[in-house]
Amino acid sequence: MMFSLLSVLLLVMQSALYSSQQFSQLTPNVLVVEKELQNSAEVPLLCGEAYEGKDISWRREGTTLPKRGNRITVTVLEMMGGNYTCHDSAGTVLSHQLVLVQMKGGQEQRRILGKMKDTDHIKCLSRNYSGIFRCSWQWSPNRHGSVVHVSAKRSSGTGNITCSVDEDGLGITCIDQFQCTYAEEQNDINLAVHVRHLYRLEEYRIKFSIAQIVKPDKVTIVPASDSTFDLQYPKTWSEPDSYFPLTFHFKVMNRKKSKDCDYKSDRVQENFTRNQTITVQNRREFRLCVRARDDLCSSSWSEWSQYERKSEENKN
Repeated sequence: MMFSLLSVLLLVMQSALYSSQQFSQLTPNVLVVEKELQNSAEVPLLCGEAYEGKDISWRREGTTLPKRGNRITVTVLEMMGGNYTCHDSAGTVLSHQLVLVQMKGGQEQRRILGKMKDTDHIKCLSRNYSGIFRCSWQWSPNRHGSVVHVSAKRSSGTGNITCSVDEDGLGITCIDQFQCTYAEEQNDINLAVHVRHLYRLEEYRIKFSIAQIVKPDKVTIVPASDSTFDLQYPKTWSEPDSYFPLTFHFKVMNRKKSKDCDYKSDRVQENFTRNQTITVQNRREFRLCVRARDDLCSSSWSEWSQYERKSEENKN
């Protein structure tokens, strides 16, 4: 009876251990092992179906392994993945597999990307509704990583979104080939970014629509007279203006006292308007600040545009 109980207990423990080890092929040459830090994992490697029965040797980071054959199993301890290469009898590289380790419960243990201001780890912005958007991030102070894989798709599973990684690895530029500028978005974009530091892999996800991340470029301020100014839409903004209206936020402040557009005072004239012409009254010297955002959704404001008016005696 005791033997039977021990056998059942051992079987349960083995099953639990096996189920706790999860392998997935992130890309054709990147194998991801999901495991607890303290557990080891037995990871199967395959050189290639065409090399079955051949004399195949293996190396990890250039160091020859004792195991041979087209199929081998390697033990991964803690975060010790590695770049494994298989070779023929002449030493020629036939294939390679990068083994990376992803921590279970990794959402609570992410360390490669740092937190960004006003958002989590990834910030995405679009200058208009063309379907082109950019996402950026920053490395944490103690880790400088690299991008392993990027995936972007609509929640419906349809669409064709392609992304390219910046040379410095700190951002991507994506384009939705099927985005219709004039149609209302029916499905959000799901973005997944996989980054690594050494053999540690972390996944970061963000979900958004173009309408949520759209941020116009700066407004152009054109003096029309001594007291009136025309506000021109950014050239990069979607057209026509009547279909993609902007709301303007403008502030008029003391030129000498204000260092930038974030200056706060009870004497600051501040207002919101859809009109593209604004009037500044009873001011000899002033700083005019204007920014804009989509009038139809509460997305991000553009950066401030500035115009300074100096009195005649202060122009020199």
